[in-house]
Amino acid sequence: MKFDLQREWQRFHRLCSLPNARTRTRLTFASGALFSGVLVLRFMPGAGAFMPRMTLNAELTRSTGLVRQSIIDLYRIQRSQQVAAPAEPAAEASATPATTASETAAAPPPSAPVAPPTSAPVAATTIDDVLEMRVAIARNVSTLTVGINSGGVVMNTSGQGYCELPSQGSVVVRPTAQGLQAGNCQLSTAAWVEAPDGYVYVGDSWFKGRVLLLNNGGQLLAVNYVILREYLSSVVGSEMYPDWPLEALKAQAIAARSYALTHHVRPASDYFDLDNTQRFQAYKGVGVETNMTQAAVAATLGEFISYKGGIVESLYAASDQIVQEAHGGQGMSQHGAKDHALRGYGYQQILSVYYPGTSLSRLVVE
Repeated sequence: MKFDLQREWQRFHRLCSLPNARTRTRLTFASGALFSGVLVLRFMPGAGAFMPRMTLNAELTRSTGLVRQSIIDLYRIQRSQQVAAPAEPAAEASATPATTASETAAAPPPSAPVAPPTSAPVAATTIDDVLEMRVAIARNVSTLTVGINSGGVVMNTSGQGYCELPSQGSVVVRPTAQGLQAGNCQLSTAAWVEAPDGYVYVGDSWFKGRVLLLNNGGQLLAVNYVILREYLSSVVGSEMYPDWPLEALKAQAIAARSYALTHHVRPASDYFDLDNTQRFQAYKGVGVETNMTQAAVAATLGEFISYKGGIVESLYAASDQIVQEAHGGQGMSQHGAKDHALRGYGYQQILSVYYPGTSLSRLVVE
């Protein structure tokens, strides 16, 4: 059956709302009271015209952490000056539930709650709205169907050469001896797919952010560069049922954020921080976001699990039994978190059950 991206977009559009366009006036990373080892960077977008010309080469792609973050923000401005695209209007919000793991045994009894973070006011801008995660959404495949919901381009990372993408149209991308072929258009070995204020379609899902396509040794690798807040809203909906109690979803949001931050600092690959499977964290794009998953992330903005000033790699699984088998008993039971929430425990109490001896910290942006 012929692939019809317009039909896919119309189906998807009924489920999800377009995000409001956001602008950032300053990018400043600052540490919270219990967060250590953070590089402080300042970047003024207004100064972009005075910055030297930059290209995303192999060294930049392989760099890690906040140094990489500052460079790719500069490069984003360069690309936006080269290719301008109109924004999409906002639409009505709705969403569908996601799937989760198997049933679990009852959780252990609760212990004392974690003290609330005091390093920054709740209203402060946090790392969620500035940090861009690199998530592999397709690995070692021979072809990929790629599209966007509004007109745009697939552009070489050098900024030289691009292929037009019609609104709600798609192309099949495949690796070649020269680089990448997108429909009838030839590109280099690495290219960006972007939909300003819209969504990118890769494989069989819609994603926020932008996507880097790479010819990786004759196979395709697709990496979603997505703001942490938007990434977590999907992870929560991919890992838990969105109609579960909000306190359980909040606990999941914090565990997922801590896990993501750990792998931002210690990436899984030269090219991505983590992938979209349960090997790391399930991430299914925008189709599993709901008002509840977004609310869980918004209520815990910037909060992560901390131990002695560092970030805890917060492991979790569906049940106590799987936590025991997979992680030696160290980690959160998702069904156990749900059961605790149904008994009236807050997310701080839930986290204190599964990560004893830890505290919560918040990473804020100045």
